[in-house]
This record gives sequence, C-alpha cells and structure tokens, in this order.
Amino acid sequence: MIQNNQNIAHTLECAVSLYQSGDLLTAENKLRAILAIDAQQPQANYYLGSLLLESLRALDSLPYFNIALESDPQQAEYWLSYINALIDAAYYEDAKLVLSYGRDAGLSGEPVEQLEQLLVRRQSEQAMLNAAESVSVPEAYIQEKLIQLFLNKRYQAVEIALQPLLERYPNWLDGWKILSDTLLVQKKDARLVANQALALNLNDAKEHCYYGLVLKGQGDLANAADAFRSAIKLQPDYAAAYNNLGIVSKDMGDIVSAVGYYRKALEINPGYASCYSNLLFCLSHADVVSTADLIAEHRRFGMQYEAVYQSAWPKHTHKSNTTKCLNVGFVSADFREHSLVNFFEPVLEHLSSLTDVSLYAYSASAIEDNVTQRLKSKFKHWLKVDELTDVALAQRVKEDKIDILVDLDGHTAGNRLISFAMKPAPIQVSWLGYLATTGLSAIDYYLADAHLLPPNQFDEQFTEKIVQLPANAPFIPSELSPEVNGLPAFNNGFITFGCFNRVEKITPSVISLWSKLLNEIPNSKLLLGSMPQDGSYDAIIKAFAYHAISVDRLIIHHRNTMADYLKLHHQVDICLDTFPSNGVTTTCHAAWMGVPTLCVEGKSLMSRGAMAIMLHLDLTDFVVKSHEDFVNQGLYWSQHLQYLSQVRAQLRKQFSTSALNQPKLISDHLVLAFRHMWMRWCKKQSAISFATAVVDM
Repeated sequence: MIQNNQNIAHTLECAVSLYQSGDLLTAENKLRAILAIDAQQPQANYYLGSLLLESLRALDSLPYFNIALESDPQQAEYWLSYINALIDAAYYEDAKLVLSYGRDAGLSGEPVEQLEQLLVRRQSEQAMLNAAESVSVPEAYIQEKLIQLFLNKRYQAVEIALQPLLERYPNWLDGWKILSDTLLVQKKDARLVANQALALNLNDAKEHCYYGLVLKGQGDLANAADAFRSAIKLQPDYAAAYNNLGIVSKDMGDIVSAVGYYRKALEINPGYASCYSNLLFCLSHADVVSTADLIAEHRRFGMQYEAVYQSAWPKHTHKSNTTKCLNVGFVSADFREHSLVNFFEPVLEHLSSLTDVSLYAYSASAIEDNVTQRLKSKFKHWLKVDELTDVALAQRVKEDKIDILVDLDGHTAGNRLISFAMKPAPIQVSWLGYLATTGLSAIDYYLADAHLLPPNQFDEQFTEKIVQLPANAPFIPSELSPEVNGLPAFNNGFITFGCFNRVEKITPSVISLWSKLLNEIPNSKLLLGSMPQDGSYDAIIKAFAYHAISVDRLIIHHRNTMADYLKLHHQVDICLDTFPSNGVTTTCHAAWMGVPTLCVEGKSLMSRGAMAIMLHLDLTDFVVKSHEDFVNQGLYWSQHLQYLSQVRAQLRKQFSTSALNQPKLISDHLVLAFRHMWMRWCKKQSAISFATAVVDM
C-alpha cells in the first residue's frame, strides 16, 4: 500500500520500468494506485497517458496528459504527447489550439513540425472517411500503429488495442491475423482468433495454410494437417502447403507420408531449398533409404543449389597472417531456448574470454528470449539476420571480413546454407546442429570426435573434411535437474524402459525391435516421454499393438517443462535409443539423471550419437552391434538389476569427470582447430581431415 512520498517514488519507478518492458497491465494498475493517493502527480499522469495512448486509447489518455501539462508546463514531452493524443482522438481544433499555446510557450523544433504535418494529414483522411458510405476497417494510421507496435515487440499494447477495435470491426481480417500473430509470438493460444480469420476468408488457400501454421504452433498437429489438406484442395499447386503438411506428418511420426509431401512440393517448385533441407532432415530419421542413398541425396542438394554460385565465388583477399586475431562467425536460427545451446554455450563461455578470436553472431531467428539475451553478451558483434536474404547475408559476412564462418544448423529449420553456398568466408565449417554432411563443397570442414567418426572410416559420407575434437561438444546439465533416485525397478517389481526422443525418430523398425524386447520381458513397460498432443501419435500406439504390445504397457507423457521432463527419469530404469536417428541431448540428460541408454552402433553419423556418449562415459555394455544383441542385452539388464543400480548411482560422477563436462578443453581444441585451418589457408593448402590432438602448430 502506498503511504508516503517515498513509496510513491518507488512505485512510480517500478511502474515506469514495467511499462518500458511491455507489461502495460501491471504498470497501469500501479500508476492508478499512485493517482488514487495524489491525483495531480505529474509523472504518474504523464506515463498513464502515454500507456493509454500507446494502446490506442487516445480519448482516455487526454485528462491525464492535461493534468501533467498543467502541473509542469516546462516539460516539452508533456506538450507533444498531449497534442499527439488530441490528434489521435480526432479533436483536431483542440489540437490546433494547444499547438498554438505550445508555440507561445517556446515549443519548437522538428517534433512540432511533424505534429503539424500529422494534423493536416489526419484531417484530410478524416474528410475522406466522412465521404465514404460505410467503413468496415479502422483508419490506415491505426493499422500502421498496430504493425509498428508488433514490430517493436509491444505485444500487450497490441492485444489491449485490438479488443475494442475487433468488437467494432468484427469483419476486419487483418485485425484478427495481427491478434493471432501477437498471441502466437507470446506462446499463447491463438486458435480461436485464427479461426475467426479463417471464417472471413474460407475460399482462400493461404488462409487455410495460415490457420494450419497456427494449429501447428499450438501442437494441434492432426487438425493442422487437415488445414493444410484444405489449402491443397483449394490450390493443388500450393508448394508451401505440401511442405507444411510434410512437417506435421513428420512431427506425428509418419515419415513415409512426409517424404512424399516434400517431394511433391519440390516437384512443384524445384528451387524450394528450405523444403529440400526438410526432406533431407526427414530422410535422416527414416529407415526407408539406405545410408548410400541418403548421402547421395545430400550431395544432390549441394549440386543443385551450389552450382549457380560456384563460378562467382569471391577471391578472398584476407591477409595471410597466421597469428592474427581471427574473425569467427557463427550462423544459427537457434540462438534461443533450444537444445543446441546446451552444447554451444559452454564453449562460447570460454571463447568469449580470448583475445586472439573475435566472435560474430549471425542470428537467423525472429525469436529472441532470455537465452538470446544471455548469448548476446558473449559475442563481440551480434547481428540479427532473419530478415536478410541469403545474398544479403553472404554480403554482410564478406563486409565483416570473417575468416572462419561456422554453420550450427545443417539441414535443420531456419538454416542459411544457401548463404554458405556463396562462399562468403575463406574457411567454412559445419558443427553441432546436424549429424550429417551438408552436401556443400563450399563448407570445408565438419567437426566431430573419434567416437562419432573414427579416422578414415566415414570420410566418403561427407563433402567436408572431418576434424576430430576430444569430444564433439561439452554438455552442461540443467540447473533444474533433481537428484538421482534409486532404481525404480526395485519398487515397481518390473523394469521400465524409456525414450524421450522426438516422435518422428520412433520409426517402424524401432517399434518392431523394441516390441521384441518388451515381449521377451512380459511384465516390462515402456515410458514415451515426448509425445505430441492427443490424437497426434495414434499411429505409434497402433504400431505397438500390431506387435502385441497393448497400450496399458505404454506410459505416455506429452512434451512438458524441463523440470517435469527431467523428473520423469525417476520412473525409468534404462533408456532405449532410436535409429537411424539417435537421441543426443536426451541421452545426455538421461545419463546425468543416472539412466544409461541402450543403443546400436550405427553406420552413419546420425546413428552414432548415443553410442558416442555411452563410450565417453565408459559404458560399453550399453552399446551393441546388432538388433539381436539389443534384445539380448536388454534382457540381460532386466536380470541384473543390482548391477544396473550401481551404474545408476555412479553415472552422474562419471559424467562430471568425462570430456563431456570439460568445456574449456573443447574450447581450447576448437581454437587449435581454427588455427590449423587458418594456417593451411594462409599457406594456400587445401583442407584435410585431422585430429586436434595431433596437430603440430
């Protein structure tokens, strides 16, 4: 409760901070609480007026600006804001009068000239509106203000402003879509609002596609798929709708259908590079293509999209100084809350302290969150490039004189591989985000470790040369991790297998193999901890039923908060890995929670991620060579619970002392790798595969 001037000052400071951060509702409550004690407080009146004006409540703002101005007429911003509010409220004559008084009081300069021009323009627009027979949408300036508020991330102001506007203009399509976008970006439920927009434009294929994207963003995959099908029915050559249908089909675990939709989109639009990346990502999760065919498909991507740029690759004129401070750029759409950050941030922490490396971030995502803000502080240069074309991004990299450009996405969503295809930096590297080749000859190196890619065994699967670090990347566990509990099988009386990998990784072959293991141990259960919304994984349940695994043996959990996800490991005795695409982040989380992962040694990088982690942790008994061995080893562990309990109790300590938990070691070797790459370039030597442990500088 506000009781004195000191409390008023503190509350005002808090209210202003809330207002500036975008929390208008809480700020408004605090400002009104101040005015309930002191109705003439000039700053509280001014900021409340500003808040109301920003959320398009100009008429409501007028008395507050008036009081602020009368209390302190020496403040130019009080005059300017009051006049602006009068114009927005269509009180044009009053605005002229106050503007005249302001000039008499010494108000002058460019802001005053702009207000005069605004007044003339608004009066003209109002005259045209008055002449119109009917108006179904707000004035153009209101729409412009809403869009600008959205671009400035003043989302709460947009929501507040749109509520009365949409009541007044219920058929205003753009208004409903602006509100839908505003809710989506705040991770709020936008389905009802997007449905209102769809109802106004049912015969438009793009409207159905937009509605599908909203449903997808809310996790309603089955209905999103229906929306994309409706778009295709209205426009059979709609490549983007096929691409989106491929994405949701993949997310529901229907890889075969997804591949078909991607290929249809590419048939319609062969230049659809992001769709081709989606196809490659999907194929890497599928058991419908051989390793050789998968590599060939990646190489086709490179040949198709790189060929048009190869002849125009720049002749880089960087000085051949082997000891210079290296400009190193990192390109990613995932500098935000994303699994990539678990591996990248620990290295970045150490890289940022070095004086012989200058770090550039090229952030290709529109989303910025708390993780983004944390990462920004570690880079010398931060560039938001999500709105840049591929050509413009490549040009910016060249202008920044980047020596080594690192791709952190591969063929995952939002990647900028086409910019890499233009060879904007003399040395280009792919790392972390995608466990396969990019297919681009413009990318010189791929970073891994000896467990993932043993020397000379997988070179033919990459267009890049392979560089081996002590570990591919460190992993820093979540601070939300609970303590490791005792083996749940002792209390349950049965063993519980688990998997937290994305549903698209659970292929028919995976289900078949897991079912064999479950049938060998009739009282065992399987916890699936990363399922999408109800109805979006029915095919998985049916597939298990086909192999005689009833639904009562499956423990289903939807995607959840990090804390709840980690706590679920208290119910799991052993994790089962997927193939051909392994879990990596999930395998690390599970190991930290004391849960080892049973996995099959794969013949491609995509199928060796979990194995590499188990080998780094000296857990060779959880890596097998064949599917038969997988079943036998799962059965073995179900019969040796005491041994499994010992593994569980020691695993967190093993993780802490492994290379997976030594970010400085990885950072030091990463810089060593960069130096060796740069030295070879300075000497005009071509890229070669090498291990940092044996590099002689």
